[in-house]
Amino acid sequence: MTRMVRGRRPDRGRVIIAGGGFAGLACANALDYRHFDVTLIDRRKAFEFTPNIHEIVSGVKRATDVRLDHREALAARQHRFIRGDVSSIDPAERTVSVGRRTLRADALVLAFGAVDATYGIEGAEKYTLPFKDAEHTTAIHRTLEQALRAGERPKVWIIGAGLAGVEAVGEVLRSYRGKLGGLGLIEAQSALLPTLTSSVGDHVASVCGEQDVECVTGDPVARITAKTIVLKSGRRLRSDITVWTGGPAAPPLLEQSGLAPVSGWCPVEDSLEHAEFPGIFAAGDIAQPPSVPTKQAYHALDMGRHVALNLERRRKGLQLKIYRPVGKPTLMSFGDLDTVLVAGDYAAAGPALAAGKEAVFAATMAQLDQRAIGRQLQAMLLRGQRAGEALLWPSLRSIDTLKRQASVKIL
Repeated sequence: MTRMVRGRRPDRGRVIIAGGGFAGLACANALDYRHFDVTLIDRRKAFEFTPNIHEIVSGVKRATDVRLDHREALAARQHRFIRGDVSSIDPAERTVSVGRRTLRADALVLAFGAVDATYGIEGAEKYTLPFKDAEHTTAIHRTLEQALRAGERPKVWIIGAGLAGVEAVGEVLRSYRGKLGGLGLIEAQSALLPTLTSSVGDHVASVCGEQDVECVTGDPVARITAKTIVLKSGRRLRSDITVWTGGPAAPPLLEQSGLAPVSGWCPVEDSLEHAEFPGIFAAGDIAQPPSVPTKQAYHALDMGRHVALNLERRRKGLQLKIYRPVGKPTLMSFGDLDTVLVAGDYAAAGPALAAGKEAVFAATMAQLDQRAIGRQLQAMLLRGQRAGEALLWPSLRSIDTLKRQASVKIL
């Protein structure tokens, strides 16, 4: 990737990172500007901590709380940022097109994440509110607030009972329980949280029952209209506000560029380099390594850093290292009612665990923020102030609340 020129420092290898989520930003942060000429491309102005965007639904957080400005963050590492959509990729030439510009790289890192899977369901895109980023969850919060201000009591259905769907239900309950005409959760599979140990889904179903949340499982959505959800069984559900938290799907750009099979993820070797095109790496949700980790933010962070490590090793002429995914605990919040910790087959639940989820958020944001120390501290203090106002003080309002916060049980 680099060549030595007598009397000068080595030329820097040109690295283009397509996508500024966890994997892309972690990769950029780990690359030394003295060795690499790095450009990161993303359609969004800022990085978003997506594992906490559900808290925007209740107003506990604002979009600005979960964002880190791309241009500022990358400038701190002396890297460049281009805001725009990557419209095409030529893997053989290692070029990407952004608007009217075509950029060529010595190494191309694909980290643009997944898209929403709507499974071809009629009306899913037209009549539902998506749940993919902070802009989406802000729109959900605004829609709920507007309905209540208008004196309405809307019936709300959330489609998809994975982590995002369950956390969305929790946040709706946090701020709007007792104010709606009903709240429901739909899961196509036979249980809530089907990718986790069954005790977790059973626990969440029990809490939903206590809060009068209607749970429909094993009956997939067949069609959606402006005010109705039609299930495969023929059952019709009235819905004033329908939120879609369907699972991830591979971006069509991968297939269009010849980087993946039809509707498939990007195949990579153990090193995270593309199986067919040398010099192209994939990290985060879109990557399909031989050992498949779940699509979690912490895996994306690790993969992004691993790609940076291998780019440095290639620069030095060393063999690329194998990526070995490391399992880490998952923390799932259910509004102010509960938080669940899942570590393999072990699971525990209790409101007190919410502090752990907030600590992970604060620590990861601080880790990703490479700006000057003053800017970092300012952002940390603002996030801490917001967390105290919205999460800590409400939990201290009564002795009964404190007792409930202190309880943790094994599931």
